[in-house]
Order: sequence, then structure tokens, then C-alpha cells
Amino acid sequence: MVELEHASHCVYKIRYHMVFCIKYRKKLLFDNDRIEFFKEICLEIGKRYWFRFDAIGTMETTYIFLLVQPKVCTFKRYANN
Repeated sequence: MVELEHASHCVYKIRYHMVFCIKYRKKLLFDNDRIEFFKEICLEIGKRYWFRFDAIGTMETTYIFLLVQPKVCTFKRYANN
């Protein structure tokens, strides 16, 4: 069953899967202290912009599952002036 989020005038489920590949596959984020620091930074960003992180993890790459509200713009449009 799909878990839907409810807002005052809409129902939504917006999820993003982001993968960060480290150049030359260096194992920079595999140290436990660095992983915890990365998670703390992500959670602070989530508080500031009303994101909810469903999962943050590392395997051969670093990945994030991000849940956002429809009012959040995920890209910026630039006007041609």
C-alpha cells in the first residue's frame, strides 16, 4: 500500500532518489565519523527546507531517499533577460 502525505488542499507522494558517486571510487565516506557528520548535515538541511530523509546510506556510492512537499521547488528557472 502506498503511504500518501496529506496537506491542507492536496495529497501527494514526491520522492527523490539521489546517488553521489565519488570520483575514482575513493572510500572517503566509509569512515563512521564522516558518515555521521554527513547525516547530521542532511538532517539540518531537512529541518531548514521541510525535507524528510527516508534513507541515507553508503555502499559503493552514497545515496539518499528524499521526501519533499509540493511547495518546494527542486530546480531553479532562470529567465532570459
